[in-house]
Amino acid sequence: MKFRKKLFANIGYTGKMIVLMWQNDKTYLFYIILDIIAYSSLTFLNMYLVQQSIQMLETGAEFRLYVPVVLGFIAAYCAVGCLHSYLNYKRELHANVISFRLYQNLFEKTLSIDYEMLLDKDIQEKKELAQRIIVNNQFSQIVNNFHNFISKVIVLVGLIAVLSQIDFWILIITLAIVAINTAVARYRNKYRRAIDVDLNPLQRRVMYFFNIGSSFSFIKEIKTYKMEKELLSRYSAIQGDICKGLDKTIHLSLAGYIIANVMNLLLDGVAYTYLGFRVLVSKTMSIANFSMFLNAIYNFNSAVGTIIGTFENMSANGRYLQDYFDFMALKTMRDKAGDELRALPESKSYSFAFENVSYRYPHQENYALRNVSFVIEPDEKIAIVGENGAGKTTLTLLLMRMVEPTEGRILLNGVDIREYDESEYRNLFSTVFQDYKLFSFTIQDNITALSDVNVSRMESAINRSGIRKKISALDKGVHTYIDKLYDNDGVVLSGGESQRLAIARALYKDAPIYVLDEPTAALDPRMENEIYMKFRDITEEKTTFYITHRLASTHFCDRIIVLKDGKIEEIGSHSELMDCGGYYAELYNMQAQYYVENPDDAAEADGCEK
Repeated sequence: MKFRKKLFANIGYTGKMIVLMWQNDKTYLFYIILDIIAYSSLTFLNMYLVQQSIQMLETGAEFRLYVPVVLGFIAAYCAVGCLHSYLNYKRELHANVISFRLYQNLFEKTLSIDYEMLLDKDIQEKKELAQRIIVNNQFSQIVNNFHNFISKVIVLVGLIAVLSQIDFWILIITLAIVAINTAVARYRNKYRRAIDVDLNPLQRRVMYFFNIGSSFSFIKEIKTYKMEKELLSRYSAIQGDICKGLDKTIHLSLAGYIIANVMNLLLDGVAYTYLGFRVLVSKTMSIANFSMFLNAIYNFNSAVGTIIGTFENMSANGRYLQDYFDFMALKTMRDKAGDELRALPESKSYSFAFENVSYRYPHQENYALRNVSFVIEPDEKIAIVGENGAGKTTLTLLLMRMVEPTEGRILLNGVDIREYDESEYRNLFSTVFQDYKLFSFTIQDNITALSDVNVSRMESAINRSGIRKKISALDKGVHTYIDKLYDNDGVVLSGGESQRLAIARALYKDAPIYVLDEPTAALDPRMENEIYMKFRDITEEKTTFYITHRLASTHFCDRIIVLKDGKIEEIGSHSELMDCGGYYAELYNMQAQYYVENPDDAAEADGCEK
């Protein structure tokens, strides 16, 4: 039953693989079919070459007749062999092309999936599993297993036909011994898989220790707290368990090898004895057929061994294919037809309203935000503050429509934001996220976000972000690559420089709404104050959201939304909230020792001149 289930599964996987090849490169499937035919033909050409040669020698054929026959078979064998080599080359070439296309498909699919879906651990796992099809050129291995399996099945069918014509009973003996070998191989593979299941967690732990040893940050911790001895001890214990498992595997392989050899020797003994009797005693078989039979039985065993091995591999390969198709079949959570979507408001004045908005992340029991309601007027400057885990970033994701409310709704100019085109809606925002990312492209690419270059606007963004000095010091200026991952001549930016570059990107877009999630986290207080003052001037006629834990930097905001445990605790201006003496005032006073009200005083405190 289990074998039948696996057989039908492999048939299904094969069908999916053919569909995959047909969708991405139709000529590839053509090359595979031709190569299977060519590869299978080589076995029979070799057999008949030997049989015909011996038969002509046995019958005393004239040399002038012997030579063209033998040379004809050799020429045919060489021609088919060359064709097989050429087709194999084309297969490998097209397999690489398809692998690239599969990666492109996965990359495109990842970019098209909603951000909220990618927060789901199940979706993340699907993506990681799907990527396995291109890791280590996995697709080529899948196709090679398919090619070997089909080729050997064809060879096996042909050999059964040949052996049945020579002697039916020797065919039965051959099949019986092969069946025993197959059973032994299946038992060995089953037992080995059980060992592998036990070894996999141990091997993951070994890789973890390897990562520890290759990480500079870990090394600092290890040396600081003198963890070397204990880590080595734990590593040695894991390695000892792995060696025990490998020892079982080796003994299992040895036992299987011995059994297989014994059965093959038994088959050879029966074959040589029986066929020798036919040739020497009963005179019912020629030497040519004797040689052909032995060649056939050797190829028979080889074909069966390959089929068993590739059958198991195809089952594993099938999982790779299924993972790929599962991920590619994912649907976006909010896929609407274009004619159902509203156009963005023509007005450049935008107001927002949160109406009883709650949000819970996928597979989480607790809400990150609960019953949040407030209204933002056009051009208002809003600070969103709170301790870590209060829900600040979640609120930002909701505003940006990276995630959708679990409950409630968000309105833009009185319209639910879900009624707008998602991409057009996000065009309204210039953002600097707390966990911003820079790409290993040029500085210009990062500032413009790979969009068309407006030189004057880019220069303005560079000046206002405070990164002009760094760029001017670079030989290639804005055409300098960041880090060496993409280009060997790339430069490594400091944390502060990287953050200024992220700010420059937001300034370059110059959208009507700014969302700044801890935009100055990597900057010193003086630079932070300078950036915020610039933002105040830049966003004078723009709606702006400041998400920060540094309460001293929110004085200039019109209102401050104070979050606590996913709920709005207070709303008001800085002076209003301080006068209330509530939660905001408590947080502010806790941080007061780290801030001064006057930037001039801050400069003096730092021992600097203005």
